[in-house]
Amino acid sequence: MDYKRLAEIYGECWGGEAGEWNTSLANKYLEFKITGFFEENFTVKPDFNILNVGIGTGYWDRYLSFKVPEGSLTSIDIDKECADNFKCCLQNENNIGRVTIICDDAAKHVFEKKFDLITIIGSTAEESGNAEGLIKNAMSFLKDDGALYLQVFCRDPKTDVKRMVDRLGMETETELSDDTYGIPCRYYKLKK
Repeated sequence: MDYKRLAEIYGECWGGEAGEWNTSLANKYLEFKITGFFEENFTVKPDFNILNVGIGTGYWDRYLSFKVPEGSLTSIDIDKECADNFKCCLQNENNIGRVTIICDDAAKHVFEKKFDLITIIGSTAEESGNAEGLIKNAMSFLKDDGALYLQVFCRDPKTDVKRMVDRLGMETETELSDDTYGIPCRYYKLKK
């Protein structure tokens, strides 16, 4: 383990602008809402195979890895630094989960298996520049009885998630809108 590199990673996650945001009440509230919606609307069995699109700081991926002690988590991010940082964090905490980390474009990646659950949360869809393509590709790797957790920030009033979901032929099982702290968020449980 390269402890100097690990210290740099944690410094980047909690320093400067990121540190101020990560410790803010608005961020803590979003973490609570993201996790709360998930816990209230999704059943995760210990042997599930989960795909998370967009690693970011790795917080969500680490949470998911503990949900599937007999299954697996596949985490994908186009940003090599995010993928590498998450790998270091897993090593540092001696995470024993079966986690596969992929650095690639999730809108184009061909996965080797189907998943029971797929999650796309936070700014991932928005930052991809191709939210519909990203979600469409992810859905192609969802088992027929699986579910997709989509959580998005709708900063652009032209963003019409409902219409996109309908175009993709998906069923919205549960939906929640929340604008607390001035951050317009939408939470969806989607099925094929």
